[in-house]
Amino acid sequence: MKFIAPLFLFILGCTLKNPSQNFKEDHSIYNYLDSTGTYKFIRESKKVSNKIVTRQQMMDEKKGSPKLIEKSITVSRIGSIKNKSSRLLILRPEASEYTVWLEGKKYSSRLELNTREKTMKLMMESPERRWQGTSEFSVPKGRYFCFFNQLTECLRLNFLLSRALEQKSRNINFYLIWDSYPYVQEIFSQVGTKLFTPASVKYDGTINGLLRFIVEVEGQVVVYQLNRSFHFIKMAWISQGTTIAPPGEENHDED
Repeated sequence: MKFIAPLFLFILGCTLKNPSQNFKEDHSIYNYLDSTGTYKFIRESKKVSNKIVTRQQMMDEKKGSPKLIEKSITVSRIGSIKNKSSRLLILRPEASEYTVWLEGKKYSSRLELNTREKTMKLMMESPERRWQGTSEFSVPKGRYFCFFNQLTECLRLNFLLSRALEQKSRNINFYLIWDSYPYVQEIFSQVGTKLFTPASVKYDGTINGLLRFIVEVEGQVVVYQLNRSFHFIKMAWISQGTTIAPPGEENHDED
């Protein structure tokens, strides 16, 4: 299974451009495969006022009636920053909520950005004492930040995918925020020890009409296949044995 202008300064021109101008709402159903089996995966992304909201749910249907085993919601705000004599509109992470059921027990967390203090507040509820209470994390210095469960929307609306496509095999750097933190360490192996993790994205060619992008994070590779409008179609995290794909396309070769 499973901000503050200086942080998000992105210079791709000198004119005011709306990153959500061509944003299209989406509600899709996929199959999620990992070492424990196959699950129904529902993904929804929409624009609410000046925010981009992404919801995900994972359902276990193996025993008849569907059972919710994981859910998340991530929210990023469309804002503007000053760049010399003009302003740029950008997308910046604002808050998230995540819940997972591990061995039948509920674990949940919430993240909230404090723009004044340049920190991310983490609130945890779980049956384990180590994952209870509140913590504060300083936002590292950087230009681009994206929630993991909203990654393709964030990379697209901050123009990082278009940059990667234009610059071919060059890595475009950003910070990945594990919105499933700290439980990500129980879901995936050898990742998620820090809330903010350096990552990169690069274009890796076109496969069967889909654009293929490689995200590298903590020494691991996550392959995303998107349509030509940069909308999510498939994901494969080979080292974790995890795939998200439309029903019937889970086992198609990624190479």
